[in-house]
Amino acid sequence: MPYRRFLREAEPYKVSACGSCGANLRRSPRVYLFLLIMVIVFCVSGFPLSIMLAKARISFWIIGALLIVLMAGWTLLTNFLAWRLIGWVPETPTKS
Repeated sequence: MPYRRFLREAEPYKVSACGSCGANLRRSPRVYLFLLIMVIVFCVSGFPLSIMLAKARISFWIIGALLIVLMAGWTLLTNFLAWRLIGWVPETPTKS
């Protein structure tokens, strides 16, 4: 799946059609573990950074803006890595 299409429609809880064969696919459950790890890494690294910036007597607004930019960048990096690293599994039909 091209990255542009991945950005538009790939969600861990949604079913997407394979671009080659048309099979219904769902993101691997490992995507939730990956997202949790990336959030923990961001929090662990972002907290000391914000404290260092606060001790440097940098304006609260600059620190806030910097953290928002870092969070946006981290989100894009997480999304890109999930696209490249986390696979797909076939969708199992539900019994009615």
